[in-house]
Amino acid sequence: MTPSADRTDSPGYEIQNIQADASVITAEIIVRSGSLWFDGHFPDNPILPGIAQMEMVFEVMRRTIGPDLKLEGFKRVRFKQLIRPDTLISVMIKPIVTIRGRYEYRLIAAQEIVCTGLIDICINVAEVTSRI
Repeated sequence: MTPSADRTDSPGYEIQNIQADASVITAEIIVRSGSLWFDGHFPDNPILPGIAQMEMVFEVMRRTIGPDLKLEGFKRVRFKQLIRPDTLISVMIKPIVTIRGRYEYRLIAAQEIVCTGLIDICINVAEVTSRI
């Protein structure tokens, strides 16, 4: 299965403009106001939950590196700003060259850093080389 660069996802967000090379993965995401992620978080003041932000980073990686990617964990996650419905979010993911399977990521909205962290994944190096 080839990752899709432009498609609407069932959780109510859209990933667009995915670009990837050996040094960086970038994408844009919009989480629509009708997204299930906003249900109960909070009814009169909707904000995007942190777990949703982390899931979106992993999904961008799955679409660029491969669907069989395995999540090993997140580290040093920092939520710096709130994300409201219908906000355009820029995603940037870069490999940490000294630690295999570790990537740093940054989410930016309205020219402000909203979230940073590290994501550890398990990948098949031969498969990744053929896709990028």
